Amino acid sequence: MPEFLQAHTLRWLEHLRRRGHPDVKPLGAGVEGAIYDLGDGTVAKIWRQRRGTELTLMQKIYADIASAGLPVATPEILAIEQVNGTAVTIERKLPGQPLQARLGSDDRWLDPSAARCVVDVLRSLASVPGTASMRRVPFLDEDQSLWADAEDFGIALARLLRRRVARFGQVIRRRLPDFDSRFAGLLDMLAALDKVPDTVIHGDLVPGNILVDEHLRPLAILDFGFFTTAGDPRLDGAIAAAIMNMYGPHAPAITDQLTARLAADFGYSVDVLLIYQAAYAVATSNAFTPDGSDGHFAWSIAQLRRPDIDAVLRPHRQAPGTH
Repeated sequence: MPEFLQAHTLRWLEHLRRRGHPDVKPLGAGVEGAIYDLGDGTVAKIWRQRRGTELTLMQKIYADIASAGLPVATPEILAIEQVNGTAVTIERKLPGQPLQARLGSDDRWLDPSAARCVVDVLRSLASVPGTASMRRVPFLDEDQSLWADAEDFGIALARLLRRRVARFGQVIRRRLPDFDSRFAGLLDMLAALDKVPDTVIHGDLVPGNILVDEHLRPLAILDFGFFTTAGDPRLDGAIAAAIMNMYGPHAPAITDQLTARLAADFGYSVDVLLIYQAAYAVATSNAFTPDGSDGHFAWSIAQLRRPDIDAVLRPHRQAPGTH
């Protein structure tokens, strides 16, 4: 298992049993941590790197989201503990089964019911106004948020991308020699985007983070935090389309399908979605390994090489229209 993935351990099972949860069982594990079903309507999440202060902030963000009265359930942190230097949260267990379980990695197209589900989730999130707490979330391995020293989302995002390129640009250039011209085009396109009201951005709407019923209707949204912030809701849609099927043989076709669906349903410009997909690839390329030795880095480079993204980033192209 890669070192950046959290694994279940007997030690945590025994710890949770001693804390009064005899029916505890492993529920899931990933980059952020491992989750255990406590058997009483709650779950324990063992965090790999998150600090208590970050989780207190996330607790407030969850409360901000819940106050919007969404038609889908969202996480609620009931308690935050420290166990031998590791942060542990006790959270409400959310209903439904992961959308991922109803999809196949080798699917040629996204099931229309699944596409409708993603649209409904994004529409719900786009109704949640951005808050001060959302703007304070540290970005990935940085000590500062995406919004550090910025009052405007477009400026904040551009500054974040410059920080990431200052750290990891040489690694990216080894795989993409003409990266600098692409990046210049990306910054130009971002600067030309129209302003829209800030809403919550989940930033990691992979199928495993959407819980559904038997008819693929959304019941809950999981795991805010990886790219959570406040900002342009078109970014959340662009990311969702790009990561719905990241590594399958027909992933590009599914991204194209969902990008077009979001443009049609929300009235978004396809070019704007492509610009934001490029921004996401740059921002997260080295989220897991500084040397680019992981699959997400390779995926990010592949996104920047996509013909449709390459075309929209060419400096001589006219700036995209409004949404």
